[in-house]
Amino acid sequence: MELRHLRYFVQVAEDLHFARAAARLGISQPPLSQQIRQLEDELGVRLLDRTSRRVALTRAGTAFLDAARRVLAEADKAALIARRVARGELGELRIGFNASAPFIPRVASAIYEYRLNYPEVQLALSEVAGRAQVEAIVADSLDVGFLRSAAPPTLPPELVATRILSERLMVATRPDHPLAGRAGLRLADAAAYPLVVYASDRSGGFTKELFALLSADGVAPRVAQTVHEVSTLLGLVAAGVGITVVAQSLCALRSAGLVYTPFADDGAVSAIWLVHARACTRTAANFAAIVKGT
Repeated sequence: MELRHLRYFVQVAEDLHFARAAARLGISQPPLSQQIRQLEDELGVRLLDRTSRRVALTRAGTAFLDAARRVLAEADKAALIARRVARGELGELRIGFNASAPFIPRVASAIYEYRLNYPEVQLALSEVAGRAQVEAIVADSLDVGFLRSAAPPTLPPELVATRILSERLMVATRPDHPLAGRAGLRLADAAAYPLVVYASDRSGGFTKELFALLSADGVAPRVAQTVHEVSTLLGLVAAGVGITVVAQSLCALRSAGLVYTPFADDGAVSAIWLVHARACTRTAANFAAIVKGT
């Protein structure tokens, strides 16, 4: 028994006329009659009473009609689901991001727009540090990631990265700190003060890049405290434990106990990259298109 047999039967049962049913189905009457007879032979029951004047459903045919309609409805539903998944309208999208990504308007607006356009796609958002995002995408446990790196990240050939934002580095201090609001502030100036830094295993390479910038200026950081949470990082700065360096997007975290001052150095910049597989899922491709077009 095939779905076409069910479709043929349902059409004949609804029209109770082979010629009209054949016309609606786009086939000629003899093949339609033959297909219905094959169906009856396979079932071993008569579904239709036929005379030269009328066609009528048997009791078995009436019962079979309800079941056939349900089967066809489920088949149509399954086909629709398959097509919607292929278009990226259903399923799951797994997004990895660093600590600052949610504070970047372009990232936040892209996630918001995606939720509006694809409300039936389940979003799984995870904070994943730096290179761990790359490994997760390769392992197919993430679909896309937001990776922070001043330079284009080194990726395996099956992945691709698109820069979506470049931003300045800022020093976060207490309002009464000597560096607060200083014009023309240089990275070397910050090296004279105790520094609170994000742990390397959490920063996704940001701390390592910061130390490299300081080293290029011939200075070494004086690390006062290493932390694992952004809230702790800024809280300790407000408490006077030290200063910290952050990307400009984190200036969205405002506090009466903090002042953000930009560095004037040409190299004092950071970037956010959207990373995904070259042969990514349709859900990932739809999201990437929104991010790149936002």
